[in-house]
Amino acid sequence: MPSSEIVLEEGFKPGYIGRMIQMQGEYYDVAWERPGVSFEVMMARQMCDFHDQYLPGTDLLITAHVDGIMAGNIAVLGSQNERPGARLRWFHVDPACQNRGIGRILLIRAIEFCRQAGFKSVWLWTMEGLDAARHLYDSLGFKQIADFSSGLPFLGVTMELLLE
Repeated sequence: MPSSEIVLEEGFKPGYIGRMIQMQGEYYDVAWERPGVSFEVMMARQMCDFHDQYLPGTDLLITAHVDGIMAGNIAVLGSQNERPGARLRWFHVDPACQNRGIGRILLIRAIEFCRQAGFKSVWLWTMEGLDAARHLYDSLGFKQIADFSSGLPFLGVTMELLLE
């Protein structure tokens, strides 16, 4: 993709949820050797739940656009209650737009939001084999705090960044 300005947008607009689901479904269908439509349906339900329970100032959806097309996204679930802190979800950059700094820009903006919202930590789940994302998390100070069985042929990893 030619060099173009990266524009960040916050919040939901028509088509955003659909594009996020499409990007994740297509990517993981290849990366995880065909988890199938059931994975995409699960992602759609979770993203729709996020939209329905969205609390401005506590939760945030950030999308990155290049030439008017969504190239990446990340969500902050500050209202979650699985564990202390805010949770990052659905961090993804379209493969056609990777290696342009979009992932770093999205992740830094999400962390800034968490700090401004007063969270003491931010955490995420990732999977082994997502090496570019893992390198980015490590470079920004995230620490691996646990492993878990993901139900996929990959080990899941919980990572956390302390914000204090």
